[in-house]
Amino acid sequence: MTTDTKGKYIPVRRGFPKVLRYQKDGYDYFLVDCRSKKWGLNIRKNFNVKDDALNYAQEIENQIVENGKDASNNQIYQNKEIEHLVTQLKPHGKTLGDAVGFYIHHLEQEIKKSIIPSISGLCQKWYEEKADNNLEPLRNRTRIEYKSYHNYIARNLGLFKPGDVTKKHIQDLLKDIAGEQFTKKKYLQYFRNFFNWCIENDYITANPTQGIKIKIARMDISIYSPDEVEKVLRLCEEKYPSLLGYYCLCVFGGLRPSEAERVEWKDLNFEGKEVFVTHKSKTGFRRFVLRDTDTLWIWLNHIKTIRPNEPLNPTKNHTGLQREVRQSVGLEWSQDVLRHSFGTYYYNLTHDLNQVSHDMGNSVAVCKRYYVREVKKSWNEQFWSLKPNLSESCQKKNDIKTDETSISPLESMVSPPGIELGSTV
Repeated sequence: MTTDTKGKYIPVRRGFPKVLRYQKDGYDYFLVDCRSKKWGLNIRKNFNVKDDALNYAQEIENQIVENGKDASNNQIYQNKEIEHLVTQLKPHGKTLGDAVGFYIHHLEQEIKKSIIPSISGLCQKWYEEKADNNLEPLRNRTRIEYKSYHNYIARNLGLFKPGDVTKKHIQDLLKDIAGEQFTKKKYLQYFRNFFNWCIENDYITANPTQGIKIKIARMDISIYSPDEVEKVLRLCEEKYPSLLGYYCLCVFGGLRPSEAERVEWKDLNFEGKEVFVTHKSKTGFRRFVLRDTDTLWIWLNHIKTIRPNEPLNPTKNHTGLQREVRQSVGLEWSQDVLRHSFGTYYYNLTHDLNQVSHDMGNSVAVCKRYYVREVKKSWNEQFWSLKPNLSESCQKKNDIKTDETSISPLESMVSPPGIELGSTV
């Protein structure tokens, strides 16, 4: 840094307005001297940076060239206004340029926001896009769920723009939903799905459901006794035969309700006694063969024999039929009670946590927490001995096959009509 030993100010710009450098406390400062009777100016302004001072002086010169004597009032007004704005911004550590940039961004966002449709219209578009997606077609039950939650979201948030909805809005709605925590969690799932769709389509940048959690109290699971399991199965045999396969897969195969609903005959390998669970399940797809029991296959063979041309699961009103069974059977029905019953009885049969974990699609830790419990030996034997209640006509058919082929009725059901051995139809 150069110093001046003869005078206080050193000229940096000699033309009008002048720019002078001076020192104070060992630091360089720059003074722009705009005093002029000719132009009616009386401005002196200090800068910390030389380039800022030179640019300011040049701006005033440009004003004079463009406006002549009118530059005086314009420049004085601009100078005072700028100084006032800079003073306001200084405590926040922002420059005038920062403020202008922020305001321009705000205006752009307001313009963009003004043309975004309300949630009512977007919710309808979301539902139609999900329901009509032939690349990822929805099951009928899922389509009905989308429709139901679409109606709820549109009814409660329809007048809002998606960017106006806050985390508190969602939390307040969830608090007002009647039902158990599982119900609230289902609503949250669809809220999150909708707002993620809004992000994907550039209507918002953040999901208001982020950070919201539904805490479900840890509780001991309940299971059915063999007599209670039999009561469910006999009811299906008598009044709801289309659901018999579904409930057998839940209670003798341990499938989750949503998994059992999707199983078709082609997912069952009768020769290898292997069940294929599709990739849409909670834990992805898996194939498993139950150990030390043929109970599931005895029932599935029976169902295929008495209903050879019918699907394994109802193609319509699956949920409604399940509801009718629960209401008719006269038992207290808890969440996943049949799957929990299977896990408990299966562990008591095999005493192999790894096997139970693999076949149920749960971690070993989860299986250990819920299914490692002892049940009465008589219960375990009774559970795995439950058999179909064969009708006289079905029994007669099996007796004829036995006479003709000299095999037992059970062996005659290994390959049901329409199923080729070794195939996974």
